[in-house]
Amino acid sequence: MTSINIHDLKNYNAKLIAEYLFQQNDNAFEIVIPRDQYDDEDINFSIFWQYYTAAYAGQKLFNISTSFASYIPCPEKKNPFRFEVEVPDIHRLAAVLAFIITSYDTNDDSMIRFNQEAAVYFSEAFEGKTDSETWSLLHIANKYLGK
Repeated sequence: MTSINIHDLKNYNAKLIAEYLFQQNDNAFEIVIPRDQYDDEDINFSIFWQYYTAAYAGQKLFNISTSFASYIPCPEKKNPFRFEVEVPDIHRLAAVLAFIITSYDTNDDSMIRFNQEAAVYFSEAFEGKTDSETWSLLHIANKYLGK
C-alpha cells in the first residue's frame, strides 16, 4: 500500500497525479489529509470544518473504490485523517485526488465547487437522502457546528 499525503501533491494537476500513481505500480493507497487548518479564535468551527471537508473527501474516495477504510482521529488531537482505498481505475483516483487537493490548497472555482458539493452531501446525509460511508465524520462535524 502506497501512502500519499495530499499536501505533497498540491502543485500537481490530475494528469501529473495519474503519472505519479502509475509510477507506484499499486492500486492500494492510504490517502492522508492533514488537519492543519486551525483558527485559534474559533477552534470549534475549525474542528467542524476539518471533519466536514474530510467527510466529503472520504465519500468521494469511497465512491471510486472497491475497498475502503478510514481512520478518524480524535477531534481534540491534530492527527491526520487517513483513508485506505483500493481502486480499479487510477485515472479516476487521480481526478478525485486533484479535486480534493485543490479544495484544500487553492482558493479558486474548484474549492468553491467542492464546498458547494460538500454542503449538499452534508444536508442530504442528515436528511436520509443519500447513504454515507463517512457518517462518523459527519456526526463529529455536526457536533462541533453548534458549539
